[in-house]
Amino acid sequence: MTQHAFPPDLVVRARLVHPLGGHAPVEALLVRAGRVAFAGTFDDARAMAAPGATVEDLGDAVVTPGLTDAHVHLTTWGLSLRRVDLNAARTHAEALEAIGRAAGAGEGWLRGIGWDVHRWGRMPTRQELDAVCPDRPCYFQSHDIHGAWLNGAALAACGITADTPDPDGGQIVRDYAGVPTGVLLEKAMVLAERHLHAESLAERVAALAEAQREVHRLGLTGVHSVEVTGLDDFSALAEEGALRLRVLQSIPLPRLGAAIAAGLRSGFGGEWLRIGGVKMFLDGALGSRTAWLREPYAGADGRGIQTLAADEFRGHVRRAADAGISSTVHAIGDAAVELALDVLSSTPPPGAMPHRIEHLQLCPPDLWERVGRSGVVASMQPVHLMTDIPAAERHWGHERSRGAYAFAPVLRAGATLAFGSDVPVESVDPRLGLFAAVKRVGWDGEPREGWYPEHAITAEEALRAYTEGPALAAGVAHRSGRLLPGCDADLVAWDRDPLACGPDELREMRCVCTVVGGETVHRGGA
Repeated sequence: MTQHAFPPDLVVRARLVHPLGGHAPVEALLVRAGRVAFAGTFDDARAMAAPGATVEDLGDAVVTPGLTDAHVHLTTWGLSLRRVDLNAARTHAEALEAIGRAAGAGEGWLRGIGWDVHRWGRMPTRQELDAVCPDRPCYFQSHDIHGAWLNGAALAACGITADTPDPDGGQIVRDYAGVPTGVLLEKAMVLAERHLHAESLAERVAALAEAQREVHRLGLTGVHSVEVTGLDDFSALAEEGALRLRVLQSIPLPRLGAAIAAGLRSGFGGEWLRIGGVKMFLDGALGSRTAWLREPYAGADGRGIQTLAADEFRGHVRRAADAGISSTVHAIGDAAVELALDVLSSTPPPGAMPHRIEHLQLCPPDLWERVGRSGVVASMQPVHLMTDIPAAERHWGHERSRGAYAFAPVLRAGATLAFGSDVPVESVDPRLGLFAAVKRVGWDGEPREGWYPEHAITAEEALRAYTEGPALAAGVAHRSGRLLPGCDADLVAWDRDPLACGPDELREMRCVCTVVGGETVHRGGA
């Protein structure tokens, strides 16, 4: 990997610098060779600096450790910026208008992301797509990336007919006559994905570089990637000398055997790109009602989809652990969360980093203490809550939703929180995650008192879940997530104090400056 040359000593001065780690605020940092060498007064920092040091006076700004998004699909997001975005479409009609405008520009597959059955009130259909784009095959991922919407040309190109059986762990949505409606859920999406154009490495890296610039604007200095092509993409960006994020990259389950054969282990890598755990899926998502539940969905008979059998899951976890690889497990429904806890808590992780459960969206009260005792990291995405409140109330019911996004209960039980966004499913902006964790309301501001407000956490706890939590989850708590001597000089300056402002101000504060490894990668305001 290309090595970055370190600039002269840097003295950073601000109204406040929050080092975290239980330490009181200071007014200055001394940065040397990409790491914090001193945290204290400005006079002391300047006196300790080598001749020729640069002074960065941030005035009234407040500095915190740089934030890490603990769950991203960054290449996918970068690519999505070049496709049809349906996230802003409030209705089917608005979505179809946007698709119709794009249909005439170009040829081949027309792709996009962002349709939402809960925002639109019902599933979309192939006939609607056919009306605005009859000739080009269309493939639009749902808002939660657990469903796909195809037109007739796409179904034909993929050979999907009424006679096509549902694959294990997936569903071809059909009408009353058994004819595919154009929507594929979970593993049924593979039936179409294998026919899509696969972007070249150069295309993916260009998209990733664009995404990196955007996240720097928002104060992010690190990401935990669950991108299938992430290792190749980030490695290529690093070889160009352009990687300016601390990356923990998971191993897709289908590549576990190859990873073991190659001798890869969790924690392998350098200071910019390291290997995480093996990524597995136990269920689907709330939006498509494929999250696996203990009891049926409200007003229905189904309990969602279990995408990995218990014995098979247990075998993968043990095989990986024996090879020095921890597990990163997608579990949204309460049945999936319980199975994940059963297996992960009984299989000691390798020493490099702990096991983790991704999403942990429905964790009922009887599991809170188990999460805390298990040592498993709770990798959660608060911004999902803002979208999911109506769907959770409708499909899980109010009483069962007491276990939804239970930030405070699992934190009080002793669990480590690592917050992220799941971009492109939700906005990558960490300010929204901070706001959601503290206020617990939907995009419409309801319920005004907060949705299960007792599950809210403080701004400081939320900030730690974007800094110290991801560092512990990645096995680098000794050098990341804080601004103490010996830690990486990854920091962000805000135009107000995130630990002193109210919830609404959290999503309004501006990122003034972002520094990674002592290098300024963004200056301005988001």
